[in-house]
Amino acid sequence: MNRRQFLLGAVGVLGGLAGYAFALEPKQLRLERVTVPVPELAGHLDGYTIGVLSDLHLGSLVSVAWVRNAAERLAALHPDLVLIAGDMTGYVETYQSGQQLIDEALEPVRGAYGVLGNWDRLVPEIIRPQNAVRMLINAGVTVAPDLWLSGLDDGLWGSPSIDRALAKAPVGGTRILLAHEPDLADLVRPEHQVALQISGHSHGGQIRLPLVGPLLLPPLGRKYPAGLNQAPGCQVYTSRGVGVTQVPARFLCPPEITLITLKRRVA
Repeated sequence: MNRRQFLLGAVGVLGGLAGYAFALEPKQLRLERVTVPVPELAGHLDGYTIGVLSDLHLGSLVSVAWVRNAAERLAALHPDLVLIAGDMTGYVETYQSGQQLIDEALEPVRGAYGVLGNWDRLVPEIIRPQNAVRMLINAGVTVAPDLWLSGLDDGLWGSPSIDRALAKAPVGGTRILLAHEPDLADLVRPEHQVALQISGHSHGGQIRLPLVGPLLLPPLGRKYPAGLNQAPGCQVYTSRGVGVTQVPARFLCPPEITLITLKRRVA
């Protein structure tokens, strides 16, 4: 093989990889099934399921049809609870169009709970209650007997407060924290008694290379960029998200919907 043939071959390989990253992998939606052991989980919550959608980025790069497909696939699993881990909006110019896109795309999981992401904070009106999503901003709610869900404000543009989010939590039971940025898990202290934080934000990096890992991770999404990890004060699961942002490509980092199953951990 001469130099010209080598260069042509290299260009062909790179072109093929780029085509895959831009055209194919962003549409290869994966279902991630994750079992999370929880100490002192009430017996009736053993096997409780939580469906997660994150980083929808509805707008010019991500269509309503794509997000609705993800929501329908998740709804078909009949989770006990559905959570939206922030960044519902993408390149949306007006609140009205953003609201319409969200409600239409998430109709299959109407009644889900959600938190704001950093992109959502660029559209201040989205803080108002959604039709399809019940927003938790430094607030919490009992979602099942002995199960408390708290949601934090966005960590980059908002004012997250775990203390406020847990202020009305009953004594005992299991506490789940929904926070857009995964690295906020380092703010969780033992006295918060949070069993699990669920997050998004990082997209897993979107572009990952063998032996290198993600090429670029956002602030507050670098320590726990994907999957189930152990933070000092709690476990944290980070979704790779449904959509894309900035660059409409993924490589070795497909989009995901998530089904988390809580299991009682016996000491």
